[in-house]
Amino acid sequence: MDVFGADYEQNKKKLVEEIGDQADLTIKYAYATSLDKQLTFFYFGEADMQRMESCLRYLNGLPAAYFKKRGSEEEWAKPSISYAESVELDVKKAVKSLYLDRVVLLVEGVPFAYVLQLKKGMNRNVEQPTIEPVIRGPKVSFIEDVNANIALVRQYGDDENLIVAEHVVHYKNKQKTIRYIHHKEKTEPAVVEEVAERLKGIQHANIEDSGKVESFLNNSPLYSPFPQIQTTERVDLILGGLEEGRVAIFVDGSPFAFMVPTTFEQQLQAADDYYERWMISSLIRILRYIALFITLFVAPVYIALVSFHQGLIPDELSLTIMNTRMNVPFPAAGEVVVMTLFIELLREASIRLPSPLGQTIGLVGGVVVGQAVVEAHIVSSIMVIIIALTAISSFAVPMYNLSLSFRLLSFVAILFASMFGLFGVVCFFIALTIHLASLHNYGVHYFSLKFSFKKHGIYDAILRLPTVLKDKKG
Repeated sequence: MDVFGADYEQNKKKLVEEIGDQADLTIKYAYATSLDKQLTFFYFGEADMQRMESCLRYLNGLPAAYFKKRGSEEEWAKPSISYAESVELDVKKAVKSLYLDRVVLLVEGVPFAYVLQLKKGMNRNVEQPTIEPVIRGPKVSFIEDVNANIALVRQYGDDENLIVAEHVVHYKNKQKTIRYIHHKEKTEPAVVEEVAERLKGIQHANIEDSGKVESFLNNSPLYSPFPQIQTTERVDLILGGLEEGRVAIFVDGSPFAFMVPTTFEQQLQAADDYYERWMISSLIRILRYIALFITLFVAPVYIALVSFHQGLIPDELSLTIMNTRMNVPFPAAGEVVVMTLFIELLREASIRLPSPLGQTIGLVGGVVVGQAVVEAHIVSSIMVIIIALTAISSFAVPMYNLSLSFRLLSFVAILFASMFGLFGVVCFFIALTIHLASLHNYGVHYFSLKFSFKKHGIYDAILRLPTVLKDKKG
């Protein structure tokens, strides 16, 4: 182990050699008059000069015999210099702290290095949610700094029962900070222990976003398309989850937080359900469930009726469908696949393009191409209506990951319908229900209403009934 010594020049040489050829390394020299000692600051990028000047003023105010009176053991246990986080004797560990966005200070005659927090914050300001916007409610979302995110929860939660724990992932000379919060009185200890155990099992070198951590926290990351962890960027959703007894997980560098455990019905609830009148919120919740069934089953049922069960279609509707499909060369299943693929490509293009251009592409592509394929008799006009209804319904799901799952499964439902008709659709529905009922995470089943009942009882199950009635009774 290469360590620092009492030779100031040798210490600088060791540190520079260990850092290597780095163009963004800044070396700043200073002199502490009162101590009669030379100082050298090492850092990457840009430091906070006000903090650095404050640190220098502090050092200039120390008596000349300060380091003689205060031994190395005392500095090691508790660094006395302002903004000092730790003291490092190992050269490699000091260099490691540079890559963790810290400043390393060498003092003449001192046989170790100080690790200082003098870097400028490079984070963006707190902004409105972009993925989960609401009409009414708080306009605050998380950012890429885990400390700021925890502070937001503390600020808006105002609850001394919120307990914050930390886990640092060390893998291949890299580290990532993960913090999780739970409510001391409402969260079951078994859930907190399981979260801690799963975090210990994370073995990944590059964790740029919380999405790379999700697979380690999932109960069944391989065979199920459904998200078993709720992802959110909203502070109010995290606070609501903590009140229900769930655990919130934050990854440093990601503006999204996790909540575990999660259930199916919770992923169909939006933040503004609780900010509108109960009748409106209940109606919107019902519409979301209807939208899921439309996304998954409208196109397959159409294929089954047109291809296998024409006798189940009323005569007037049957004639209308026959007239629209008169010159279409493809079967109903082919029409659905062509239009569904077109819609998915349009969605992907609108996401990847810059915002103004993406909106234009979505509008022009949907209108112009949709009209063109009908006039060219590639698909029927009724098929355009069905696919448009399916696409619009998929956007009604508040949680984007859940919407993606149902969009994927719609292709499976189309395959079953094109092969077996309504029998295939029913079999697919039964298999899907069995699969959803078999899912569980952190001791909670996917179809459980545990957390809704725990917070508001029957007043916040599938429907959001007025909680004021519960409050009056309680």
